[in-house]
Amino acid sequence: MKIHTRVASAAAIMLAVAALATACSSGGGSTTTAASAPASSDATAAAAAGAVSTSSSPTLGTIIVNEAGRTLYAFDKDTTSPAMSNCYTDCAAKWPAVPATTTVKGIDPSLLGSVTRKDGTKQLTIKNHPVYLFAGDQAAGDTKGQALKGVWHALTPQGTEIKTPKA
Repeated sequence: MKIHTRVASAAAIMLAVAALATACSSGGGSTTTAASAPASSDATAAAAAGAVSTSSSPTLGTIIVNEAGRTLYAFDKDTTSPAMSNCYTDCAAKWPAVPATTTVKGIDPSLLGSVTRKDGTKQLTIKNHPVYLFAGDQAAGDTKGQALKGVWHALTPQGTEIKTPKA
């Protein structure tokens, strides 16, 4: 019985080393995603979030939006040094986190990153701001979350929060 356990343990270690070696040996170069291979739940969330890019808002200027034109927001109660999300449970139901596996276009790659949430998923960060969608924004161009409760702000492509109140 002990031999089977040792063989299984050795096999598991060899698989882990092989996976690590493969990940470390993959070619350089930059990609337009903020993280590597997604877990299945992350892939579903990323598909729902859609690709991230920029758009022009008549009231806020150039902002970051998802593929459907929905505005991305930063939360003042999060931290940026180090990046950390503080939006969970009821907050996360209204403000879903944008997965780090989301494709990003038109934003300086050096501003992109991720933060690990309490549930282990990775959330996209832009200039260390964890980013969110707002459930109240249903149509392209909606900015209903802007300045909501004074703590939610749309982001510029440079990762700066737009502090202008909602028009």
